[in-house]
Amino acid sequence: MEVMPSNENDVLMRTRMLSKDEIQNYQFRICYEDTDAGGVVYHAKYLGIAERARTECIRRLGGTVADLYHKHGLILVVRQMEIHYRKPLFLDDLANVKTSLVTALGASCWLSQIFSREGEIVTEIKLQLVCLRKSDYTPAPFPSDWQKIFDALSEVES
Repeated sequence: MEVMPSNENDVLMRTRMLSKDEIQNYQFRICYEDTDAGGVVYHAKYLGIAERARTECIRRLGGTVADLYHKHGLILVVRQMEIHYRKPLFLDDLANVKTSLVTALGASCWLSQIFSREGEIVTEIKLQLVCLRKSDYTPAPFPSDWQKIFDALSEVES
């Protein structure tokens, strides 16, 4: 059973145990439920897969969205999103999503999520997440342990 980090120092230790590729990449196989009658991934399914990839990146670094909610009284919302579909994914394809931090400001961040199959980019998503207080839905800064998570997802070495 794997023990997940519980504080900022544990997040730093966790990033030393996993490579950046292991943290940022989420591999998945296209299932029947993801496709239309022609075996092509339905466009809206990319959003769900991207959400799972973001969640797993955060989890690999010792954070969870549930902890953000329960420990800090905060929620995450998608404020903006751009999607560029280049090529379709098909039933039974083995694909990957690489999640990277583009920029983080006090209460928001921009992420890049690149879908690929056999090394070829098939879809690109750029999105803005905003951190809000669950009590009144006003912007609130990310907790300090989330700053460490963002540092680990950054493409720029600190």
